[in-house]
Amino acid sequence: MASLSPIHFFLVFTILLSFTVQIQSQVPKEKTFKYINEGSFEGYIVDYDGDYRIVSGSGSTRLSVRPFTLCFYNTTPNAHVLAIKGGFANDEDLMRWVWDANRNDPVRENSTLTFGRNGNLVLADVDGRIVWQTNTANKGVVDVSLLPNGNLVLLDKNGRFVWQSFDYPVDTLLVGMSLKLNGGRKQLVSRTSDKNGRDGPYSVVIDKKGFTMYLKTSSGKSLQYGGWQGDGLLNVSFDAVPEEQSIFAYELTLAFGEQQQPNTPTRHLLQSRPVGNSRGIILKKLNYNATISFFRLESDGNIRAYTYFRNTSYLKWDRTYEFFGDDVRECGLPSKCGSFGFCDKRMCIACPSPKGLLGWSESCKPPPAPSCKSGAAAAKYYKIAGVQHFTSPYNEGEGPIKVTDCRDKCSKDCKCAGFFYREESSKCFTVPVLGTLIKDVNTSHVGYIRY
Repeated sequence: MASLSPIHFFLVFTILLSFTVQIQSQVPKEKTFKYINEGSFEGYIVDYDGDYRIVSGSGSTRLSVRPFTLCFYNTTPNAHVLAIKGGFANDEDLMRWVWDANRNDPVRENSTLTFGRNGNLVLADVDGRIVWQTNTANKGVVDVSLLPNGNLVLLDKNGRFVWQSFDYPVDTLLVGMSLKLNGGRKQLVSRTSDKNGRDGPYSVVIDKKGFTMYLKTSSGKSLQYGGWQGDGLLNVSFDAVPEEQSIFAYELTLAFGEQQQPNTPTRHLLQSRPVGNSRGIILKKLNYNATISFFRLESDGNIRAYTYFRNTSYLKWDRTYEFFGDDVRECGLPSKCGSFGFCDKRMCIACPSPKGLLGWSESCKPPPAPSCKSGAAAAKYYKIAGVQHFTSPYNEGEGPIKVTDCRDKCSKDCKCAGFFYREESSKCFTVPVLGTLIKDVNTSHVGYIRY
């Protein structure tokens, strides 16, 4: 009988060793569970005015640790999302959703969450269809646990993470979470609305410009409306770090990992000077422990941070940062005045129309788009002086170009809602959506609205 060659022996040994490790690393039976999404809902208020149930695992499995809990929630009947909630009932405050697994594919009543002997965590709909899973079967997982920082983890026998929710941010970064240009998630994507949890039109993305905020229009075009500059970004992390001169004070920061020139300060796009230190951009300084905080791109397109303040009897979640949060910047939020409006110093002051600037209300709408069949010659425009589009700070425009040529360019594009022209430089850009228009003291900055 021929003996095995060294190579064949090594392969057989490796296979047997792998099989042995898998057998030895099965999840102990007492840690397995199958949770059925059924029964009464909890009676306390949560984000998006939803209903929720707390997931109960096995007796030795920790799926709740103050202030975080694994739950199923819904904002419309019979459409449930597996998620992590921050906050407890006795906080006397709105509890917040900080991570979810399946918001684009909700499950129905009697769906199941199963953690089996093979170490895979599986969410299945009532008909058995697998909606979401960790893909960790036979990878040495022996336990699942929710950590005090809000990270849901699957562990091997040595306590190492085989899978963690921190690698899969959706619209939120908890302290310690990162976005990565390569080998991970590189963007946060908003919800569509409070009631509709599916991916919405807003995103904040690591790209060649830096950490950039975009609105995706119905035509498919992405428009920049905010963000932070930074060439060569590799990752962005949300953090809470103690101030060096005080044991009680903390700084909420965005830390940027850069490919080139790591010591170059990163500048906020709408600030006249940098605000930061060697650890990154300082979002907010707080006089209390801020380690339980989150940074979220919300359904209106604004980025807000919230911090859990333990030492108060109510309003535990303190809103500690807003990107569009002051008189200067708030009008730059595309959705500030709904689908259309003219904004100045946080106020929607007018509804532009062919008859002039009328009083603004939530019913203010952009003019209906003319039919493409009517041709470019039929396009009409009304003019607004002293105005910027929400993309104006990030769009140098094309030119020099005559205003009539810019008008023709818009008229020939069925998706063009209007154009903006800088008379002093003869530069122009067209837009597929209007949204919030910003009052500008420079009356040579004009807008032409198509109708």
